[in-house]
Amino acid sequence: MTTEYKIIKEQEHFWRIENGGVRAFLFEGTEKAMLVDTGFGNIPMKAIVTGLTSLPVFVVNTHADRDHTGCNGEFDEIYMNPADKARYIHNLPKGGDPEKVFSLSEGDIIDLGIWKFEVIFTPGHTPGSVMLFEREKRFLISGDSIQNGMMYMFGEGRNVSELIASLEKIIAMSKDIQTIYPSHAKCPLTSDIIPYVAAGAKALLKGELKGEDPPFPVPAKLFSAEKISFLYNEEEHRS
Repeated sequence: MTTEYKIIKEQEHFWRIENGGVRAFLFEGTEKAMLVDTGFGNIPMKAIVTGLTSLPVFVVNTHADRDHTGCNGEFDEIYMNPADKARYIHNLPKGGDPEKVFSLSEGDIIDLGIWKFEVIFTPGHTPGSVMLFEREKRFLISGDSIQNGMMYMFGEGRNVSELIASLEKIIAMSKDIQTIYPSHAKCPLTSDIIPYVAAGAKALLKGELKGEDPPFPVPAKLFSAEKISFLYNEEEHRS
């Protein structure tokens, strides 16, 4: 796994940190800074973000997969949805402390002064996945649940039906969304990707997509739809 990283300044007080296939986002407010996800755990994330801002930094995890929580142990204030707490403890990163994790729920507002994010509960990819919506600036931090890459939908906690319901909730508000910042693949995206992800997930659930061998060894097949693909194990969902 590469230890290289790249910092991209999206706009004033907003950076993304590319970490070998996954990314984190740093938002500097007036009194605090928010780091969205902490990557694989193979780069000095705290040193990176403190090199960008002198403000105290807290972490929001879009979900508790290992590639999003790897450097959580470097920080003292972590927020995630409680439905992913067990997943986090099971995959506890180096130095991670469950006592430093606080709850994040649907409708919570994270007010940084410069930025104001609304928490949207979007289970499916994991039980506690969330997105962060900056309504005034019309952009969405989507985690893994909206992207144009390969979405992991195999293993414990993945639920395609819940993912579809979450995507339909986002579609209902998509007129207010201009830009999407996903954790993987191309970034940024425009909001017109959302219906494609939802349509692909529906086709996956109905068995309309053909499974092929994935490009790397995982216990799943690759199911490709237009502008989105899924790594999915049908055996896990047969009764």
